[in-house]
Amino acid sequence: MAKAKKRRGSNKAAFPLGLILIVFAVIGVIFSVSAGVNGVKKLTDKTEKKLAYQEWLVPVVMYDPDMFDDVSSADINQLTVCAVWAIIKDDSIYPGVYETDDVGNIMIPQKDVNKKFAEMFGTDAVPTHIGVKGYFDEFTYSEQSQCYLVTSTGSVPIYTPKVMEIKKSANTVVLTVGYLAGDGWAQAADGSYIEPAPTKYVNITLRENNDGYYISAMQATDAPENAAPGETLVTAPAETEAETTEPESVEETSAEATETPAAPTEE
Repeated sequence: MAKAKKRRGSNKAAFPLGLILIVFAVIGVIFSVSAGVNGVKKLTDKTEKKLAYQEWLVPVVMYDPDMFDDVSSADINQLTVCAVWAIIKDDSIYPGVYETDDVGNIMIPQKDVNKKFAEMFGTDAVPTHIGVKGYFDEFTYSEQSQCYLVTSTGSVPIYTPKVMEIKKSANTVVLTVGYLAGDGWAQAADGSYIEPAPTKYVNITLRENNDGYYISAMQATDAPENAAPGETLVTAPAETEAETTEPESVEETSAEATETPAAPTEE
C-alpha cells in the first residue's frame, strides 16, 4: 500500500468528519449507558440492557436495511455499509488510526471491514468488496490499496433505534425495536430533545456463537403492548471537541489495536 498522508491539523476530510461525529454525539447522548458499551458484559438492569442494545444497533437501524429471515439471504451491499459505519461510530477514524489518501479520503482497510462485518452479522455471509452505496453516502473501494475510501458527510440518519422488548431463549435474543424517524426529533425551549413515536417496529434476532451475539434476522412486526408515544426528554449535548479541535499529537496506531464494542452479553 502506498504511503498516504496522515491527518494532521486541517485537511479536506476534517469538516465532513466533524459533521459525522456531531451526528453520533447527539445519538450517543440519547442512548448513553452509564457502564459504557465497551464495558458492558453482564447488565442486570433491564433498562440499561435496552440502552446498550440501542447504542449497538445505531449503525444498522440508521440505514433501514431490507428485512431478511436469515442473514445468508440479506442484501450484502446494505450490510457492508452498516459495517463501515459501525467502524466510523467506534471512533476508529480519529487521527492516527487510519490514513488518508491524497484528496483527504479516510482509508479503512478491507480486513477491518471483514472483522466488523463478522462481529455484527456472523460468518454465514461475507462482504463482497466493491464500492458500496447507502441512502446518503457512498464508500468507494480501492482494489489497489484494499481499502474503503470514506467521503461521507454527517447527514441525518433515516432512523434511530428504540428497544421496546427483549426476549431471550436458549441461544437467541429477540429485540423488538421501534424505528424513530431521524428527522422526527424536536427540540424543547430548554435545549432538550423530544423523542418521536416509532414509525414502525422490527424484530431483530440475535444468535449466539463462540464470539457472542450477531444479527441473524430482521423481520417487520406489529407494535408491542408497551408501545407509547414518544415522551422521553434528553439533555442536548454540548459542542464536541471533534467539531473544533484535533488531538495535540498524532501517533500511528494499528487498526487492530482499536477496541470495538460487541453486542451486549445476556446472562
